[in-house]
Amino acid sequence: MGYYCFILFFLSHIIAFGQISRCSTDEYRATLKKRGLYNHAKKNNSSNNMLHGNYTIPIVVHVLYNNNEQNISDEKIASQIDVLNDDYNASNSELMTQDNVPQEFQDFIGNVGISFCLAQVDPDGNMSSGINRVSTDIDQFQGFTDDMKQSSEGGIDAWDTEKYLNIWVCNLAGNTLGFATMPGDVEESPELDGIVIDYEYFGVDLSSNSPYNLGRTGTHEIGHYFGLEHTFLAGCSSWDNCDDTPSIASPTYGCPSFPQVSCQSNNMTMNFMDYTNDACMYMFTDCQANVMLDVLLDYRDGLLVGNGSQCSVSIQEIEGLDIVLYPNPAHNILHISSEKKTSVSVFDIYGRQVLFLDVINDVALDVSTLPLGTYFALVDNNVFKFIKH
Repeated sequence: MGYYCFILFFLSHIIAFGQISRCSTDEYRATLKKRGLYNHAKKNNSSNNMLHGNYTIPIVVHVLYNNNEQNISDEKIASQIDVLNDDYNASNSELMTQDNVPQEFQDFIGNVGISFCLAQVDPDGNMSSGINRVSTDIDQFQGFTDDMKQSSEGGIDAWDTEKYLNIWVCNLAGNTLGFATMPGDVEESPELDGIVIDYEYFGVDLSSNSPYNLGRTGTHEIGHYFGLEHTFLAGCSSWDNCDDTPSIASPTYGCPSFPQVSCQSNNMTMNFMDYTNDACMYMFTDCQANVMLDVLLDYRDGLLVGNGSQCSVSIQEIEGLDIVLYPNPAHNILHISSEKKTSVSVFDIYGRQVLFLDVINDVALDVSTLPLGTYFALVDNNVFKFIKH
């Protein structure tokens, strides 16, 4: 009996060891300190509820590949953007079914109000897909060396990190899924600012048996990028000035039933900043949303130059034309007014046509079925940008 207990004890420690690297942002920060690069900014936790709005963040995805498997598809990258837009606008499928959220947490669900798009304009003003693919001789990148962020080390140099959210997708050694720089972590080395995610855990892959196959590593790491700590960072102490994130003693793994109890309260295991499986994390809180918006507007405001104009393709100021689109942002209905008969094609940020119609006078276009995000309407060879919220 003692022999079997020892085996179970040994196996449990192996499993726990494998789980530690669900996210390695804390460990990455520790290495930055050792390398003398750490300069963490003081975060403003004002939790100002008046900040909520619609903000568009341009992303560049740097794909580093040593073989075809690592060179992930455009479709997989697009699926990651879709996940981010759903999760950061509280429109993911899990929240659409309120029964998924325990009653005691339903009033705390946070809508960050941030949309993400693949940058359509590079730092030099050239047209871009927002996907930067580079073949590398490096089969595996060691976590925390930042080699993937430097072309001299077999990686890819960042685009302007003040104006773009840089995400490096590569083959990470060991069990690390991803890690991120938090606000101010690399202030003296801004070229290192951004997020790193292992290629196997970027985007949605329903054919995978991994519990991390739904793109929530991206959601989690971007939470760090915008100033969120792990919900369990300080155990049962009160540390994050967010009364709506209950203290939790340790990380949660797997997909636990509710309730799980620690620190004399029910754990919010479904929070994106815990360590549960992708299928079982699906909410931020109001306070967390406000913390991220504070960081965006106070520290990472360069991402908002032109309100996401890096996302737009050939957007023109239309003057003297009898064509009007309103309201913008639109919720369920977008009105398109034209004094002459014309056709309208609506495209998403990936260039896919999602709607087509003929317009004369005023047409009320039902956009309720479109996912939240940025869209482009092509009218008489003129491009209009509008936001669905």
